[in-house]
Amino acid sequence: MPSVFEQEARSVNMIEHLETLTEEEGELEAREIFERQIGATGVPTKRSVAGNRPVLKFVVGREAPIYQHALRETKRSVSEENPFRGTLGLLVQKVDRFPESLEATALLTLLTRSTRAVVEGETERGFSVPDVPFQNQEDHKLAQAATHVVVGRRGVGKSTLIRRAVGILRETAATVAVVDVQAYSTLIGVDLQREILRDIINALVEDAKRVSAKFNLKIEAQKLLSISDELAAGKTPVSAAIPNIKRELQTITGITKRGAFVFLDDFHLLEWNEQPKVLHLVHGALKGANGWLKVAGLRSLLNHYSAATREGLQIPGDAQIISLDLTLENPEAAESHLRAILQSFLGAVGYSVSAAVLPEQAFRRLAWATAGVPRDFLQMFARAVEHARRNKRAVVTLSDVNAAIGEFGQGKMDELSKDARNSEGELRDMLSALEMYCLDDKQINAFLVASEESNERRLVQILSDLRLVHLINQSITPDRPGKRYAAYILDYSLFTGFRRRQRIEEMVPQEGQFKAQELRRLPRVNPGFLEKYRTTEK
Repeated sequence: MPSVFEQEARSVNMIEHLETLTEEEGELEAREIFERQIGATGVPTKRSVAGNRPVLKFVVGREAPIYQHALRETKRSVSEENPFRGTLGLLVQKVDRFPESLEATALLTLLTRSTRAVVEGETERGFSVPDVPFQNQEDHKLAQAATHVVVGRRGVGKSTLIRRAVGILRETAATVAVVDVQAYSTLIGVDLQREILRDIINALVEDAKRVSAKFNLKIEAQKLLSISDELAAGKTPVSAAIPNIKRELQTITGITKRGAFVFLDDFHLLEWNEQPKVLHLVHGALKGANGWLKVAGLRSLLNHYSAATREGLQIPGDAQIISLDLTLENPEAAESHLRAILQSFLGAVGYSVSAAVLPEQAFRRLAWATAGVPRDFLQMFARAVEHARRNKRAVVTLSDVNAAIGEFGQGKMDELSKDARNSEGELRDMLSALEMYCLDDKQINAFLVASEESNERRLVQILSDLRLVHLINQSITPDRPGKRYAAYILDYSLFTGFRRRQRIEEMVPQEGQFKAQELRRLPRVNPGFLEKYRTTEK
C-alpha cells in the first residue's frame, strides 16, 4: 500500500500533468467552443507569447458583435487546465471578398437559425441578432389584455410577433400558453377539440410553475391538470369541461393579478368549418377569467367566425385584427423595412448594407422580387450569398440574386400543398391559367382581377397569401366608373431561373409608385376566367 507521502506525490504529478496540457490541445478546445458560438468551422488562430504566458487569438475579418459574444463564451467555458485560459483574444485581418469571408459563413448560420419556423417552447441559443421593431409596435399591441386575430401572408413574421409578445408577457406574472396548430391539422370534431384543449391546459399549467417560481406565488394548478386528464380519459365531454377550465383560470389569474394568454399559431391549417368551433370553445374557457386568446394565420384561409352557427370570434365585438402585411402597394416602405432587417444581420458580423456586400441594384431587385416578405427576403439573400461564393465573386451581384430567385419557387409550391390542401387542385389550375394568360399570351408578369366576389378573386387572394402572386394596387378603375380591379404581379420564381421565359415585360415602379395608366393596360381576369381556361385546356 503506498505511503501518505507517495499518495501526495502522485496527486501533485497529476495536477502538474493537467496544468501542462499541451498548447495544441488547448487550442483545439478553445477553437471548438468559439466555432460553435459563431456557427462556422475552420477559424484561423494565431499563437504567441506575452511575458511568460502563451496567447491564443482567433483571426477574424471584422470587429463584430458575434465575435465579442463568442470570445466571452469561450473564455467562460474553456477548462481550468487550458494553457490559454485568461489569454484568449481576437486578431482582425480584413478581407476584400465578402462572400468568401468568415463573416459570410457566420451570417449564413444566423440567417438559417432566424428564418426557421418558430415552434412552441423553442428558445434561441447562442448569439441572437437584435430585433428590428415592428412598424406599428404590433408586438406590444399583441401583449395587451385583449383578444386578437393576427393575419398576414406566409413569412411576414406572425410567429416572430407571437414570440416577441410572449417575451413581453413573461416579464410579468401573466400565464402564457403557445400552441402550434399544425399538429392537429388532420383532426376534426371532438377529437380535434379535445386534443387542443388538453395541450392548452398543459401549457398553462407548465407556465404557472414558472410564474410561481419567478414571482414567489403559490399557484395551485392541480385541478386544472385533472381536467386535462379527464378529457384524455373521455370522462368529461368537451363542452362540460369549458366552465370547469374557466373557474380554475379565474383562481389562477386572481392569484397572479395578471391575465392568462393563449396563442394559437398557424390556425388556418385546421379544416375550414372546424376553426370557428374550436375558437368558440377556447374563447368560452377564457372569457370572464381574465383570459385572452390570440389567433394567427393566413387571412384568406382563416375562418374566425361562422355567421350560420354564430360560433367563433366576431370582429370587432370579440376580437381586434392585427395585420402584418406590408405589400408592394408601398414599395418604399417595404424596401425600408427590409433594409433595416438586413442591416441588423449584417451589423452582427461587422458589415453594413453597402456596395461592399450587396450593390443597390441587387438589393432593390431582391426586395421587389420577395414582395416585402422578410423571411423570403432573408432566405433568398442567403442563397444569393452562396451563389456568389461558388462563383468567386467579390460581392453579391444582381446575377446571384436572380439565380436565387429562380430557385425559390418549389418551396412555395410545397407550402401551397401544406397550407391549402383542400383547394390545392383549384389553386394549381388558377396559377397555370395565370401563367398561360399573362406570361405566354400577353408576355407580361402582371394582371388585374375584378374586385367583385368570384371564385377567381378568392383563389387569387389565397395565392397572394401563399406569395405566388403579389398585390401592387388595391383598387384601379380601368374604364367605366364602378368597375374596380386589384392589380397583382406574378411571383418572379414563375418566370426566372429554371422556369425562365424570354421577353417578359416586368412591372416595376419607376418613381416609387405605379402610375394609373400603367395599371389600366394590364390584362384582366374576370369571373369565369378559370372555367374558360379549363375548357381551352380540354
